[in-house]
Amino acid sequence: MSVLEVKNLTHTYDGNTPYMHDAVKNVSFSIEKGEIIGIIGHTGSGKSTLVQHLNGLLKPSDGEILLDNKNIWENPKNIRAIRSRVGLVFQYPEYQLFEDTVYKDIAFGPKNMGLTEQEISIRIKEICELVGIKDEYLEKSPFDLSGGEKRRVAIAGVMAMQPEIIIFDEPVAGLDPMGRASVVKMIDDYSKKYNATVLIISHNMEDMALIADKLLVMNKGELALFDTTENVFRQHEYLKSIGLNVPMVTQIMLSLREKGINIPNDIFTVEKAVDYLMTFVKGGNHNA
Repeated sequence: MSVLEVKNLTHTYDGNTPYMHDAVKNVSFSIEKGEIIGIIGHTGSGKSTLVQHLNGLLKPSDGEILLDNKNIWENPKNIRAIRSRVGLVFQYPEYQLFEDTVYKDIAFGPKNMGLTEQEISIRIKEICELVGIKDEYLEKSPFDLSGGEKRRVAIAGVMAMQPEIIIFDEPVAGLDPMGRASVVKMIDDYSKKYNATVLIISHNMEDMALIADKLLVMNKGELALFDTTENVFRQHEYLKSIGLNVPMVTQIMLSLREKGINIPNDIFTVEKAVDYLMTFVKGGNHNA
């Protein structure tokens, strides 16, 4: 049974003006509880517009968003409760930090949910352990932290609300490889610990190969593909035709394949490439 369903979603900007255009056109899909969904597409393909409907930041021009089979706009007065269940982490969330201590910033969301101080304290302790924020950081100003640490605090603030569904818009943008790996692990750990459903907008195909169960591909406002990560990346020629790439390691393996080396076309991670090449070098058989 799906936890989130999008039915015939269309969003039109600048309606009834010469600038009217559909940013999202008749998009439908459903997501199961606990799945991690990567959302990819060329700039302007409608990714951000799409996800801003999922917690009610935008209202559809047409179509429905169903959370546990109920239209989230059935009672507009309850939309704030929907946003507690469906968290959204914008790109560069560290720019939204504003409290004078790390503790207060993480506590802001849970406090607005009406939790007691004890409940808030328990949640902050739990989330800080999960994302690797040390106790001594809690009384520091978030503005004294490094860029990567600020990002961690900002994400922890959304996670502390324990949303059933959490959406990330380019969560690793601007981070170095170590920071990127750290954030990806945080997201994966949160999903596993709380059996949370996660949607991630990203241009980083390597990260998508590592973490996503499925990929949703947007192109010119329309849903182009929605399938397992492996099945989507197998369509590398189509992805290339709409301005997307497969992971770099896959591009390398496909180049070797074009040179006549019998390499499978479904190697998407460095680990799988190493595994295959080691077997290949040793002269053994490898079932990819």
